[in-house]
Amino acid sequence: MQDQIEYTQEQTPSAPVEDAPESVIVPAKTAAAVAPPPPTNPAPAPIRSSDETDDSYQNKGPSHAAWSELLASSVSKSGEVDYGKIRENIEKLNNYLETLADDVPDATWSSEEALAYWINTYNAFTIKLIIDNWPVKSIREIDEPWDTKFIVLDGASYSLNQIEHEIIRPNFAEPRIHFALVCAAASCPPLATTAYTAENLDSMLDRQTRNFINNEEFNVTQEEVVRVSPLFDWYGEDFDDVTAFLNRYLRTDIPPAKQLYFLDYDWSLND
Repeated sequence: MQDQIEYTQEQTPSAPVEDAPESVIVPAKTAAAVAPPPPTNPAPAPIRSSDETDDSYQNKGPSHAAWSELLASSVSKSGEVDYGKIRENIEKLNNYLETLADDVPDATWSSEEALAYWINTYNAFTIKLIIDNWPVKSIREIDEPWDTKFIVLDGASYSLNQIEHEIIRPNFAEPRIHFALVCAAASCPPLATTAYTAENLDSMLDRQTRNFINNEEFNVTQEEVVRVSPLFDWYGEDFDDVTAFLNRYLRTDIPPAKQLYFLDYDWSLND
């Protein structure tokens, strides 16, 4: 993620001064795609899709109930995280992380089970990273937060970037994950108040995406100058046509020829 931020800042020009406010950074159509980092750790076995299941198939993976309980008690409806409450319940968080470490997706899991697992894993370990480095005012105060391999699952070590760029993005090709993965920053999509599961995955991804896109704290789409989250710049290749993707969820469409600009990103803690 840090490489993508620096690339955007160095390579893209500013929005027209006469049209755009000071917070605007860069025209969307000039942004170049940034490739994920090369693999440094073998990804898990391929995941079977749900249509490959049979009558004898049973749900795979750990229970995410403990994570749901933690989220419900420590995350507000608007996504602010009460890190103090999580610190008070650190044993419950650690126990949940251990269940994730003991039961990793393999080829017998459905794609829904596996994707729910990896989203919960990314978010739970991000919270753990903040707690382990407490007190911090921003995740960027931590040394190499996205590249340090502090996540141990079934004996293999992963970084947050590996989970996102080497496992989730290439294996699932699901653009809505960018509104489910939370980087502990004020400008990142709000953390959901319940865990993702195979059963609720599609509805939760849809709800998180719709709520984020229609929230004017993150995207201003109905003014003369359209300003959207830089997530649509950093991961533009995942959305293909960004305007078309936004219009799938917006209450009022952005005209196809309208230029998009990107807002500044607030890296202060999401508390």
